[in-house]
Amino acid sequence: MNERRPLWAWFFFVQLTAVVVATVLATTGHLPTAVFQRWPVDKLGHLFAYGGLAFFGVVFFGRARRWRIIISLLVAATLEELSQRSFPTRTFDLGDLAMNLLGISVFGAAAAVLVETARARLDS
Repeated sequence: MNERRPLWAWFFFVQLTAVVVATVLATTGHLPTAVFQRWPVDKLGHLFAYGGLAFFGVVFFGRARRWRIIISLLVAATLEELSQRSFPTRTFDLGDLAMNLLGISVFGAAAAVLVETARARLDS
Protein backbone atom coordinates (compact mmCIF):
# COMPACT_ATOMS: atom_id res chain seq x y z
CA MET A 1 0.00 0.00 0.00
CA ASN A 2 1.72 3.16 -1.21
CA GLU A 3 -0.92 5.67 -0.22
CA ARG A 4 -0.92 7.36 3.16
CA ARG A 5 -3.85 6.60 5.36
CA PRO A 6 -5.40 9.37 7.43
CA LEU A 7 -4.87 9.15 11.18
CA TRP A 8 -8.60 8.69 11.78
CA ALA A 9 -8.51 5.49 9.71
CA TRP A 10 -7.00 3.81 12.78
CA PHE A 11 -10.50 4.00 14.29
CA PHE A 12 -10.99 0.74 12.40
CA PHE A 13 -9.41 -1.05 15.36
CA VAL A 14 -11.58 0.83 17.86
CA GLN A 15 -14.69 -0.11 15.87
CA LEU A 16 -13.57 -3.73 15.54
CA THR A 17 -13.01 -3.90 19.29
CA ALA A 18 -16.45 -2.39 19.95
CA VAL A 19 -18.17 -4.95 17.69
CA VAL A 20 -16.29 -7.88 19.26
CA VAL A 21 -16.99 -6.65 22.81
CA ALA A 22 -20.69 -6.12 22.05
CA THR A 23 -20.90 -9.60 20.53
CA VAL A 24 -19.23 -11.23 23.53
CA LEU A 25 -21.36 -9.28 26.01
CA ALA A 26 -24.55 -10.22 24.16
CA THR A 27 -23.53 -13.87 23.92
CA THR A 28 -22.72 -14.08 27.63
CA GLY A 29 -25.96 -12.29 28.53
CA HIS A 30 -24.24 -9.16 29.84
CA LEU A 31 -25.40 -6.61 27.26
CA PRO A 32 -28.07 -4.34 28.80
CA THR A 33 -31.14 -5.56 26.92
CA ALA A 34 -33.37 -2.78 28.27
CA VAL A 35 -31.49 -0.32 26.06
CA PHE A 36 -29.94 -2.28 23.22
CA GLN A 37 -32.81 -4.56 22.29
CA ARG A 38 -35.43 -1.86 21.81
CA TRP A 39 -36.42 -0.68 18.38
CA PRO A 40 -34.90 1.42 16.74
CA VAL A 41 -31.74 1.31 18.90
CA ASP A 42 -31.17 -2.36 18.07
CA LYS A 43 -31.44 -1.88 14.30
CA LEU A 44 -29.44 1.36 14.27
CA GLY A 45 -26.78 -0.36 16.38
CA HIS A 46 -26.42 -3.08 13.76
CA LEU A 47 -26.37 -0.55 10.92
CA PHE A 48 -23.67 1.64 12.46
CA ALA A 49 -21.61 -1.12 14.07
CA TYR A 50 -21.01 -3.03 10.85
CA GLY A 51 -21.28 0.07 8.67
CA GLY A 52 -18.55 1.76 10.72
CA LEU A 53 -16.41 -1.35 10.45
CA ALA A 54 -16.78 -1.31 6.66
CA PHE A 55 -16.16 2.43 6.41
CA PHE A 56 -13.02 2.44 8.54
CA GLY A 57 -11.84 -0.87 7.03
CA VAL A 58 -11.97 0.44 3.47
CA VAL A 59 -10.26 3.69 4.47
CA PHE A 60 -7.61 1.87 6.52
CA PHE A 61 -6.78 -0.89 4.02
CA GLY A 62 -7.30 1.23 0.90
CA ARG A 63 -9.51 1.31 -2.12
CA ALA A 64 -7.61 -1.53 -3.83
CA ARG A 65 -8.66 -3.91 -1.07
CA ARG A 66 -12.22 -2.62 -0.70
CA TRP A 67 -13.91 -5.69 -2.18
CA ARG A 68 -11.96 -8.06 0.08
CA ILE A 69 -12.93 -5.97 3.11
CA ILE A 70 -16.59 -5.65 2.14
CA ILE A 71 -17.04 -9.32 1.18
CA SER A 72 -15.22 -10.49 4.32
CA LEU A 73 -17.48 -8.35 6.48
CA LEU A 74 -20.62 -9.51 4.66
CA VAL A 75 -19.63 -13.14 5.28
CA ALA A 76 -18.60 -12.50 8.91
CA ALA A 77 -21.81 -10.59 9.71
CA THR A 78 -23.94 -13.33 8.15
CA LEU A 79 -22.12 -16.11 10.00
CA GLU A 80 -22.27 -14.18 13.27
CA GLU A 81 -26.03 -13.69 12.93
CA LEU A 82 -26.57 -17.33 11.95
CA SER A 83 -24.45 -18.51 14.89
CA GLN A 84 -26.91 -16.89 17.27
CA ARG A 85 -29.19 -19.89 16.80
CA SER A 86 -26.65 -21.88 18.84
CA PHE A 87 -26.76 -19.66 21.94
CA PRO A 88 -29.67 -19.48 24.38
CA THR A 89 -28.88 -15.81 25.13
CA ARG A 90 -29.05 -14.80 21.45
CA THR A 91 -31.81 -14.62 18.86
CA PHE A 92 -31.41 -14.90 15.11
CA ASP A 93 -33.15 -11.96 13.43
CA LEU A 94 -33.41 -11.32 9.69
CA GLY A 95 -33.91 -7.61 10.44
CA ASP A 96 -30.57 -7.49 12.27
CA LEU A 97 -28.89 -9.31 9.40
CA ALA A 98 -30.44 -6.92 6.87
CA MET A 99 -29.19 -3.90 8.83
CA ASN A 100 -25.69 -5.42 9.08
CA LEU A 101 -25.57 -6.03 5.32
CA LEU A 102 -27.05 -2.62 4.52
CA GLY A 103 -24.53 -0.87 6.78
CA ILE A 104 -21.59 -2.74 5.26
CA SER A 105 -22.75 -2.03 1.70
CA VAL A 106 -23.63 1.64 2.11
CA PHE A 107 -20.77 2.70 4.39
CA GLY A 108 -18.24 0.56 2.48
CA ALA A 109 -19.28 2.21 -0.80
CA ALA A 110 -19.15 5.67 0.81
CA ALA A 111 -15.61 5.00 2.04
CA ALA A 112 -14.52 3.83 -1.43
CA VAL A 113 -15.86 7.06 -2.95
CA LEU A 114 -14.16 9.13 -0.25
CA VAL A 115 -10.82 7.39 -0.76
CA GLU A 116 -11.06 7.79 -4.54
CA THR A 117 -11.96 11.48 -4.23
CA ALA A 118 -9.06 12.11 -1.87
CA ARG A 119 -6.69 10.26 -4.20
CA ALA A 120 -7.89 12.25 -7.21
CA ARG A 121 -7.27 15.50 -5.32
CA LEU A 122 -3.73 14.43 -4.46
CA ASP A 123 -3.04 13.47 -8.08
CA SER A 124 -4.19 16.87 -9.41
